[in-house]
Amino acid sequence: MSQSKKNIAFLGGRILGYKCLKVLDKYRDNFNVHFVMGLRTDGQVGSDWNPSILQAAEDMGFPVLTVSSLNSESVVSLFREKNIEIILNAFCDRIIPKSIIDLPNMEVINFHYGHLPQYQGRFIVTNIILNEEKETCVTTHYIDEGVDTGDIIFEDWLPVLPTDTARSLYMRCSEIGVQAFERALGYLMRGETLPRRPQAAGGAYYKFEEPNGLQVELEWEQEKIERFIRATTFEPISQPWLQIGTRRYDIVVQPAETLPTT
Repeated sequence: MSQSKKNIAFLGGRILGYKCLKVLDKYRDNFNVHFVMGLRTDGQVGSDWNPSILQAAEDMGFPVLTVSSLNSESVVSLFREKNIEIILNAFCDRIIPKSIIDLPNMEVINFHYGHLPQYQGRFIVTNIILNEEKETCVTTHYIDEGVDTGDIIFEDWLPVLPTDTARSLYMRCSEIGVQAFERALGYLMRGETLPRRPQAAGGAYYKFEEPNGLQVELEWEQEKIERFIRATTFEPISQPWLQIGTRRYDIVVQPAETLPTT
């Protein structure tokens, strides 16, 4: 017996959102995709390093939703009217309010770079390298009222290489995240229940802040300097630096690459 199509809203940003949107387009006949939303700064020059999610969605023929916030009765009513059952959040910075999470039959799925609950919050790949982790994972999980506290769906592990910068680790996590996204779509298309288990107790939350302002301190030991440089290198978004006397010097690990957009 064929399964009824799920009613979906897609929220995306950055390279993960762009690539996951392309995966969703590949399977679009299996879902009712009612709208796509992007970052709050989607399309603004200099706001990110990828094409606009909203422009990509329009090019693919998906309806888009542009609102300043999800936390309004009109938006909640729209989700209710469309009977949205699944929200797929691939690195969108929108805060999904309790009023939407609590809608009947609603499931909100998120893709997070880092093991939960040990790595909740932001700047995760940077802190993974700073903490000298030898491996990490992309965590697919449900969104609840907390920040990165919802039940676990998948954990896809990958090594942290001794040569990894924040950028290289982030991009490898992105490839794993796309695979997890496609796997989750497979469950939904087959009408199967996604795995689900509560997170363990404890963990740590990392704030959205640059460690030490990205500044290398010359009195640090050599190993710490090397690790800090790798952990804060994410061209063109962030770059470590040091100060000698009154002069500031940017530190370049390797020639900047063009971040992929396709």
